[in-house]
Amino acid sequence: MNDGTLLKIRDLTVAFETEEGAFNAVDRVSFDLNKGEIVGLVGESGCGKSVTALSLLRLIPIPPGRIASGSALFKGEDLLRASVPRLREIRGRAISMIFQEPMAALSPLHRIGDQMVEALRFHENIPRKAAEEIALDWLRKVNIPGAEQRMTAYPFELSGGMQQRVMIAMALMMQPDLVIADEPTTALDVTVQAQIFELIREMRRRDTTILLITHDMGVVWEMCDRILVMYAGRLAEEGRPQAIFSNPLHPYTQGLLRSMPRLDIRRKRLPAIAGSVPSPGDYPAGCRFRDRCPEALDRCALELPEMAALTDDRRAACFRAREYLK
Repeated sequence: MNDGTLLKIRDLTVAFETEEGAFNAVDRVSFDLNKGEIVGLVGESGCGKSVTALSLLRLIPIPPGRIASGSALFKGEDLLRASVPRLREIRGRAISMIFQEPMAALSPLHRIGDQMVEALRFHENIPRKAAEEIALDWLRKVNIPGAEQRMTAYPFELSGGMQQRVMIAMALMMQPDLVIADEPTTALDVTVQAQIFELIREMRRRDTTILLITHDMGVVWEMCDRILVMYAGRLAEEGRPQAIFSNPLHPYTQGLLRSMPRLDIRRKRLPAIAGSVPSPGDYPAGCRFRDRCPEALDRCALELPEMAALTDDRRAACFRAREYLK
């Protein structure tokens, strides 16, 4: 493994068994995360972003889910084959996750401070008083008002935005090597979003790697060093923000960018991508985007395009990608 590579994912496939049959929610996904970078994983809801993230820490429900194939080498150790006790050591300490739904991730039966202290003391051999001081300091860093009082509150006594900030504090306080952030600022107002993003940048400056899952292309432009575009369980495109925003190589990426509001163009209605993401149990033959693609070829109905390297730092899964490359 390259010294700069923290996590190397190869051919990750996550399957689910349902009453309607089996399907792959994530299908042969491969990418790397390097030390100290922020990588954005973007796409519409239902594209497989969260399942990809949860599978790395083996947090998908089994059954009905299962990791059908692939590897995820974290510092050379395969997370998909690690023992449960070893995973407990890694979760929270080396890899933290900011969940999309904080109320589902926080225990409703325990006070905020107790949950944070328990997590700290599970991974660090420190006195309770020291753990309480660290927890309180991080609640202040995420700008929770009256942090001392919130330490004794239960999650249901906090607003959704404050619950999210607690989740962010818990994920960052161990100063992990990798933070997986699933829509981390959805419930926050723009002022608090900016403060949280600055915290994430500070973590990056300390060599922490961030996988930022979002549907907001504006956020990835502002925050990310690299973008992974996901559609229907597969990666569609990869590149640096400047390259993707100026020259998207996949029609899906082009559609996402056209649907962004722009200050220099006044529109009564934003352009939208026709149709919707297909159900994982009902993917079309060939390219999974072809039914929504205005430039599909006959070949697209017959073959599933694979991610291909087009330049040193650009990849795309489209038969026409080289035509779009400027």
